[in-house]
Parts: sequence; structure tokens; C-alpha cells
Amino acid sequence: MNSIDIIRAGRESYYLSLGKDDYYTGHADPEGVFLGAGAKSLRILGQTIQERDPTLKNLFQGLSPDGKTELRQGLATVREYHTLRDPLTQQTVRTESGKPLYLSRDEVAQIQNGDANRYSDRLKSLSKTHQTDDFSAWLHTTERASVVAYDNVFSAPKDVSILWSLSPNEKDRETIVTLHQRATKAAISYLEEQAFIRTGKGGILSEPARATFAVFTHTTSRELDPQLHSHALMLNVGITAEGKTGALDGKEILEARYASGMIYQNELRRGLERHFGVETYDQPFSKGRGSSFGISGISEGIKEEFSRRTVEIRQRVDPGMTAKQKRAEVLKTRKEKDKNVDNAALLKEWQQRGKAQGFCWDKVVGKAKTKNISTEKEYRLLYREVATRLHASEQRGSVKDHTIVTSIASAARGKLSTDDVHKIAAGFKTQFLKAHPQSNGQILYTLNEKGFKAMRYRTIYERITDTLKGLKKAQVQNRLAVLYATGKISGAQYKKFTQGTGLPKSVIGIRTHQALGLISKRQADYLVYKKRNPSPPPPKHRNTPITRVSVFENSPSKKGYER
Repeated sequence: MNSIDIIRAGRESYYLSLGKDDYYTGHADPEGVFLGAGAKSLRILGQTIQERDPTLKNLFQGLSPDGKTELRQGLATVREYHTLRDPLTQQTVRTESGKPLYLSRDEVAQIQNGDANRYSDRLKSLSKTHQTDDFSAWLHTTERASVVAYDNVFSAPKDVSILWSLSPNEKDRETIVTLHQRATKAAISYLEEQAFIRTGKGGILSEPARATFAVFTHTTSRELDPQLHSHALMLNVGITAEGKTGALDGKEILEARYASGMIYQNELRRGLERHFGVETYDQPFSKGRGSSFGISGISEGIKEEFSRRTVEIRQRVDPGMTAKQKRAEVLKTRKEKDKNVDNAALLKEWQQRGKAQGFCWDKVVGKAKTKNISTEKEYRLLYREVATRLHASEQRGSVKDHTIVTSIASAARGKLSTDDVHKIAAGFKTQFLKAHPQSNGQILYTLNEKGFKAMRYRTIYERITDTLKGLKKAQVQNRLAVLYATGKISGAQYKKFTQGTGLPKSVIGIRTHQALGLISKRQADYLVYKKRNPSPPPPKHRNTPITRVSVFENSPSKKGYER
């Protein structure tokens, strides 16, 4: 996954010390490295980064590596952002998407002048919504320093960090770190494709730019638990092909974080399966907020043993707290970094803790056969999952290029290379989606008819299973009809059992009715079956005959897509 943090002027000191923050890497003095096409243009590609590195310090200040040339302006600028905050509840007024509603300079001036009759249409609408004619007490101003970099933190799933720490030898540990770094580079390449700078009068033009990254790989958490992760600092300086320099378009970078995180995860999962023969499985996040992956053979007890920080937070954070209160509690209990650690002793301790929890390397590694998506059925199942994901995204909001890449990388589950993910994304847009260009230059997508057909694909096994379920349902309904026709049950009871009117909604309630003798076991079984197998909602698109269509040309699959 990729968690991103915006680094503003004044916070550089922490990041200038990243080269000293690790506890165990196999080296006494951890170093970072400069990556990216921007680093190549600046002639620092592959250059190591040490603590308080002068080159990194100059780049933070918008200067060339040697500090002699200014690459961007405005780093000393402090910008003001104006919002509306309810003086009674202290709640910030937000847009429909949940983001803070920012005011323009004209709207701020209108509020400060105190004449509600001169309010903009948006302010007048907000006045009606919040029942106030004077927003002067609501006006809230926040000052923000300029952005100097974006800290993309690519963190390996917990199971991967545990596998690294419990590896039987240094060679395997180095291999896992190498696979992590390779996955990080794949994600960085995607982020670099989203690098643009604003040019022209008022910054109305957007030009592709080369980006520079300062990358630091760490393996241990503050709690001295294994935590394999890399900080990929994307310096806020872009360089065009013509040599123009300027600040990066932050909106594009922030929108790309989920896609880059899934590319990292897919590449890492693929590498581990192929090199170590581990068996992986999907591991959804809480509340449906994406997913990660786990490794079979690493028990929940081992995960708990190596998650001291998570356990501590779980004990201190109350479910009733707001997000702000939870974050404050987390930061309050955050430990200072202990840099005086005996690396050999720490590794030995990890091995002992893993052994005590029953970890066995040979039971985790080499037990699964690696497999690529190669058959027609596997590709059709992939397309179905991607189409279903995109349709769900379409219902919640908009589908963009990043959404497509995220869905494909997630559905690939390590069975496709990063290049294949990009190829399928390009083909999916042309074959299964309809493009909707926007006035701001962006392109939004919706499923076309072929996309809906991909969603409706069923394997032979699924068709047979659906048919058997339908027959069983029809059989139960026929028996109820016979009972009603012979007077065994009343018309009201028949409606209850066929339409669910007046019956309990939960399985426990249905079984309680059965235990009290209010319904028979057969009737209860039918209701439970109906609850667990609800009929799917009717599609929102028109039903059309399913005909043969061809797979896009650049798909790795050469077989036809048909049903």
C-alpha cells in the first residue's frame, strides 16, 4: 500500500535524517538513493544519500543539487486558505464529497464587507442551508507553507515483514528486501508518469515533467517489530523535456496514490510467489477500504506477536472517538526512535519469538505452484471482476484512469506483471469503456455494452450451479402452492412464505419461529435459503443478446472473448 504525506517547508529536518532511522538493514550506516528521470537530468541518478545530505537539502529548497541555480520559486510563500466553520459546533462546512469547502478571495471580501445582499450565489445558498445572514463569525483562515515534497510510503503487508524477519539466513532476507525495492521502483515509475508542471500565464497549461525521488528503505518499526517499508520522497521540482522547471501539480500526484500502491502490492506479491513459492490470499481492510494480501502458514498468533504498536493503539483508542481524537491519541503514545539497538540481538529475539509461536519456514515456503493468468476463462474472469469493480466505482462517483489501473492491479493478485497490467488497462479502456472528455481536460469513463457483457459472464460450473439453485427454489415454491391449494396453509401464510411479509428478517429470528412451532423446519429452511441466496437486482442497462466480441489486441490473451 501507499500512504502519502505532504511535506511542507519547515519539516525538512526529519526527512534529512531518514538515512539514520533504520535499526536493521545489514549495514551499519543506512543510506538512501536518488531515483527517477529527474535525478538523471540533474546528474544524481543512483547517488547515495546520507544523513543531512547537502544535495537533498538543496532540492528541498528548490535549488539545483549544487545549490547554485533556482529550480522553482515560491518556497518562502505562506498561503492562506479560507473556510467556513460553525461557531457553535466548530464543524467545518464541507462539499457533497466530504471535502472542506474553500472560499474564493471575492467570497471572503463579501463576508468581510458584511452585506449579505452582495453574497455570491453559492454563499446565498449556504446562508439558507445554515440559516444565517452573516458569515463573519464563521470565517476561518488557515496558513500553509509551500510543499517541498510528497512522502510516498510503500509498506509491505505484515506477513511479508514477518517472513523477512524469520528467514533462516541472510541471503533470503536480502532477497525479500530486493523484491520489495523492485516493487517500489515499479510504483515510482507509475508516479513519475503522473508528474506535470503548470506553465503559461496563470498556470493554465500542464506539461509532462521528469520527477526526482529520494528513496530510503527501512525494515523496523519504532516498537522494534519487523516493518519493511520505503519512503519515496517525490521532490516538488519537475523538469520538462525542454528543460523548464517548476513545482509539480499536486492534485495529480495525490490522485495516483491508490494506483501506485496497488502496483507495488501486485509486483511484490508476484515476486514472493515466484521466488519463494509462498501461497498468498486476499486480506481486505476494515470497512471495505481496499485490500492487502496475507501469506498462508503465518498464523494470527504470530501476527499479534509482531504487532505491538497495533495492539497498543487498539487498547487506547475508543471506537466512539472522532478521527481527530484517534489521531491525537496515536501521536501522544508514539515512542521516540531508539537508535542504540544491537541488530544481531534484535534478530535473534525475533527468531525466538517466531519459534515460540510455532513458525516453521519449510511449512510456509515452497508449498505453492506459481501460476500466471493465461487461459481464456481466467482472462474472462479477470475482465468480469474489473468490470464489476468499475461499475461499483461508477455508482459511487467517477471512473478515471487511476481507478482502472487500481482495479486491474488489485484483481491480478500477483498473477500479472506490471507491464501486463498497463497493457490490459489500455485495452480495457478502448474495448469495454466509453470515454467522456471533460472541460478541464480530464477523461471520465463508464461501462459500454461490452463492459456489461463482461460483468454477466459465467463459467460452465457457475451456470450449472445457478440452474440447480433455480430448480430447488422452484421446487420449494411449488410445494408451498400445493399446501395452499389443499388448505394446509392460509393465503396469509402463503404470502408470508413466498413474499416474506411479516416474517423475521434474521436467521436467528427464523430459527426462533421454528423452535416455537410457528413455522415448520421445511419452511424455516426455505426462508434461510432465500435469505442467503437473494435474487440479484435487475441490471440498470437494457438487456441485449450476448454475442461474440473480440479481446483487445494488446491483451496478453490471444483467445476470443465470447459467451
